[in-house]
Amino acid sequence: MCVIIYKPAGVDLPSQILLSKAQRANPHGCGLCSPTVTYKGLSFNSFMKVLKRVPKEEPLLIHFRLATHGSIKRSNCHPFYDSETNTHFMHNGILYGIRPYQDKTDSECAFECFLQPTIKKYGLHSDELSMEVDNVIGYSKFAFMQGKEVRLFGDFIFRDSLYFSNLRFL
Repeated sequence: MCVIIYKPAGVDLPSQILLSKAQRANPHGCGLCSPTVTYKGLSFNSFMKVLKRVPKEEPLLIHFRLATHGSIKRSNCHPFYDSETNTHFMHNGILYGIRPYQDKTDSECAFECFLQPTIKKYGLHSDELSMEVDNVIGYSKFAFMQGKEVRLFGDFIFRDSLYFSNLRFL
């Protein structure tokens, strides 16, 4: 099912204990993005080393993957990134209307085929993106980062100054 954690700018990083619990429940990859630091891979130790480079003043998205579509490999870890729009994307859930192809995840396919083209044409804060998200999100949660701007979709849980896509790992 995965988990997304959003740390707003100025908020302390999540504790290593919390992150370890999230990773143990979602062991198939991890990733993070801030305006200046990005990581995606299979090593929690590498993830933790990179995480220490994220300044407190920056917003941060964290993702731990539990594979449902696509094999367990680095390229299927989140965030997915579009260099044209400088947009990172993370997903928690299953997208039932999306058919993954070429050993990709449903998340990456939705981003490539629907969400990224909408962001490119209309922008991250557009009504058109909201409508496109409504067409594909179902009960999932989405997180986008473009520079210092973060946009969340779905019912995130606010706890201890952080936003969580779920607390199943606690």
